[in-house]
Amino acid sequence: MDENEINPGEELREVLKELFPADIKDNSFISKIDYIVQADGELIDLVYNSTINYLLRRLILTADFLKRQGEKDNRQNDVFITKLRAFLKDDMHFQEKHIGRISVLILECLDKRKKEVPSSTKDKIRKKAKNDNKPCYICGSELEFDLKKERSHNLVQVEHKWPRAMGGASNDFNLEVACSTCNSKKSDYIDASDFHYEKICLVSDENDEYFSTEMKREYELALWAKREFKCSICGKTSSVGGKLKFARKNPNDSWHFLNIDIFCEKHSKTSKTK
Repeated sequence: MDENEINPGEELREVLKELFPADIKDNSFISKIDYIVQADGELIDLVYNSTINYLLRRLILTADFLKRQGEKDNRQNDVFITKLRAFLKDDMHFQEKHIGRISVLILECLDKRKKEVPSSTKDKIRKKAKNDNKPCYICGSELEFDLKKERSHNLVQVEHKWPRAMGGASNDFNLEVACSTCNSKKSDYIDASDFHYEKICLVSDENDEYFSTEMKREYELALWAKREFKCSICGKTSSVGGKLKFARKNPNDSWHFLNIDIFCEKHSKTSKTK
């Protein structure tokens, strides 16, 4: 991957972070709750990133909404751009000096939303993955490469690492093989803060009968995503270090989002894991 290759959605998110940086002296109710639950700033980061993702999603999808509204106009593109700039200025209250840059990136995101992965590209990626015996890059499970077995839970699919719906490119640098289950559950979520992390609080323990049922795949995805699908100690992905495992940071606390960390097969042996 060329180090200069970046998805327009990612670039737009970075622009939003530049315009609205996190406040290191935050004294809001969120920082107070972060202190009470001993999250060491993780909760503050989650809320901040989740809010940035909300703003990103609102910009892209509202722009798509405005574009669709003017599809019957012969001057469609000019009218749309005028409406988009007016929306950014009057409804969102962005400063005039930032509107041009934001508008350009939004247009690039809309362009990427329309572009699906060519069949030839999918075939090439699947073939290479099969030859390399690659597992699902998210959960590490063995992939089923026989496309006729379409009901298989681990059927190989070509997945956008940065969601196409959020301005992700359909180019090789943004594509990876995943099982159909992970691909479906990941949907168009961007990162860990994009999932409903607040729902991840289990009442059962790892040895309980219903633990595996309560720990839904959506929860697993959110937990893996907060470490970018890598072991928290060595940084190995599931493709290299095996399926990522879970362990509680504080054994006296329950299994909840802020109390769970991620480990590869090797380092899971030194932790109490799922």
